[in-house]
Amino acid sequence: MGSLRSQDMSVKTALSQSDGPTEIPLLKKTIGQEFATIVERFPNRAAIKSANKEISYVELNEMSDILAIALLNLEVRPGDRVAVSLGNCIEYAVIVYACFKIGAILVPLNPAYTPLQTISALNHISARCFIISAEITLPYKDPQSTKELLNKIICPDPNVSAKVSSLRDIILIDNSSGRVDITSMPVTADYYALLLAYRGQRFLIQHQLHADDVINIQFTSGTTSAPKAACLTHRNILNNGFLVGEAMTHGAALLLPSESFNARAALKSIADHRATVLYGVPTMFIAELDLLSENLLPASAIRKLRTGVIGGSSIPPALRIQLHDKMNLSGLTNCYGLTEASPIACMTRIDDPLESKLETVGKVLPHTSIRITARDDPNQILPRGEKGEIQIGGYSVMKGYWRAEAETKKVLVKEDHFSVQNKHRASSSSASYPRFWLRSGDEGLIDQDGNIKITGRIKDIIIRGGENIYPAEIENCLLKHDLIGNASVVGLPDARYGEVVAAFIVPQEGVTPIVEDQDQTGDLRLAKDAIDGHHTNSNLVLINAEIVRLWIRQHLSKMLAPKYVFWVSQLPLTASGKVEKYKLREMGEQWMRQ
Repeated sequence: MGSLRSQDMSVKTALSQSDGPTEIPLLKKTIGQEFATIVERFPNRAAIKSANKEISYVELNEMSDILAIALLNLEVRPGDRVAVSLGNCIEYAVIVYACFKIGAILVPLNPAYTPLQTISALNHISARCFIISAEITLPYKDPQSTKELLNKIICPDPNVSAKVSSLRDIILIDNSSGRVDITSMPVTADYYALLLAYRGQRFLIQHQLHADDVINIQFTSGTTSAPKAACLTHRNILNNGFLVGEAMTHGAALLLPSESFNARAALKSIADHRATVLYGVPTMFIAELDLLSENLLPASAIRKLRTGVIGGSSIPPALRIQLHDKMNLSGLTNCYGLTEASPIACMTRIDDPLESKLETVGKVLPHTSIRITARDDPNQILPRGEKGEIQIGGYSVMKGYWRAEAETKKVLVKEDHFSVQNKHRASSSSASYPRFWLRSGDEGLIDQDGNIKITGRIKDIIIRGGENIYPAEIENCLLKHDLIGNASVVGLPDARYGEVVAAFIVPQEGVTPIVEDQDQTGDLRLAKDAIDGHHTNSNLVLINAEIVRLWIRQHLSKMLAPKYVFWVSQLPLTASGKVEKYKLREMGEQWMRQ
C-alpha cells in the first residue's frame, strides 16, 4: 500500500481498486430495532407465505417475542449459540428474530449434514441449544426422521448430551404430519408447547445489545475444503440486506414454496402468488427452466416475474439469456460475494445492459471496496484489467472464524494505514482502525468501466504444462451444447502435464452417453448393446466423449478439450446449490484408477 499512497489520483485510478459510494449512511441499529420499525410501518402486510400458511409482520413480531421469552426462561443468554437445523419454514423466521432480539447467536446447520458432521459442528460452536425438526426434507428426497441423529447426540439423561457437553436444550418442531412418533424422541422441549406456555407475556429487553455484537455464525459451503464458521454482526447482516434490497427492509412478502428446493413447487408458488422477484443459484434456475420446457405451465403463469438475484456460483451466459427469454427475467441481477462478506459485495443493476450482465457481476456496493491483488502477494494491487485475487473491504467483512485464529489470519489482511481518501471513507461509515481486507480465493479483474469480472476459483484453476486453464470457460462452452444438461470441470493429476482437464457431464433428458474408451466412465455406465441398439432404434439420441472434445476444440481450443469425460446422473451439490468440486476430484481420481 505504500506505493499506492505515494501515487497521485490519476495513477490510483489505473490500479485495480474500486470503492462503492458512501452517500447513503449505514444503519447503526441492531436487527431487532430495525425490525420493530418495519413492523410499525407494515403491521398487517404479509411477511411470509409458505405452502399452507402465512403470517403478517405483526404476527411474526409477536411470535418471535414469545419465543424470545421462552429462550430466556431456558436460560439462553446473549452470546450463547443456538443451532438450528430446519428447512424453509415460518418457524425458522420466528427463531431468527427471537435470537436476534435477545442477543443469542444463531447458527444455521446444513440439514444435509451427517450425524458426525452435525455433532462436530455443535461441538465446534459449543452450542447451548439445538432446534431441529422431526423430519428433514432434502431436495428431491423423501422426508427422513431425525430420531436416529438425536439418539446419537443424547445419552439416557435428557439434560446431558453424550457427544456435545455444552448442549442443555433440544427443541423439537414437529413437521411430520403424524409420520414420526415424537413422544419417543430425546428432546427437552416442544416448540409449539413453548409458544403456548408463554403466550400473553410481555417481552422486555433484559440486556443492552450493540450493532457490532456477533449475532450469526454461518458455516461456509465447503466446496473446496472443510467448512469454517464465519462470525457476522448485526451491522454486517442488516446493512447488507438494506443495501442489496432484501425483503425485510422493504416490507415485502417472502414466499417459501417448500422446505427444501423443489422446482415444481417454486413454479407453482410463482404462479399462485403472481411473484415478481425470484432468487436462486444457477442450478435452481436450470431445474426451473427444465420444467418449463415440458410445458407444464403456460407462459402466462409466470408473466409477473420481472427481476431477482442469481449468484452463488459461476453464471453461464447461455443460462442468462434463457432466463431473459423464457422466464421474463429481464431485470435479473448477478451478484457476487462470500459468506464471510455478509454475503454480497457487488452486483449488476436492473437497468444494466445485457452485455454487462453476461460478462460481469456489476459494480461494488455502497460502503464496500474491492481490490485485485497478486496471487502471491496480498498487498500488491495490480493494474486495472489484470487478473488476480479478489479482496473485499468494508463494513461487511466478518469479525473472523469462530475459534480459528490461524484460519482467520490466512484470509484477513490488515491494512495499518489508510490513504487520506480511505480515512475519510472509514470515518463516514463508522469503520474502526485497522482496516481488514478479506481474501476471497477467487480470481477476477476490474474492467475500465469499474465492473467486476469473475474468472475462476484460484484453487480450481487447472495448470496444464505450465498453462493456466479456467474451468468456467470450458463449462460455459459445454452448456451451449444441445445434448448437455449440466457440466462441471476440474483438474486431475497427470504424470506428463501435472494436471489435465476432466469434465463431469449430466446429459440432457433422453440423451444416452456411450462409453467407448478408458478415458471416460462415471455412474452412467452403458453396455455395448446400447451402441448396437443405435442401429435399430432411430429415436435413440447418443453422445460420446469425442463429440464433447470436438465441440471444445471447435469453439475454444485443442488444449482445453477434456482428457477425461465422466458421465454422471447428477453433480454433487451443497445445500445452497453450489457444485462440490472437491468431491468431483475424489470421484475422478477413483474412476481413473479403475
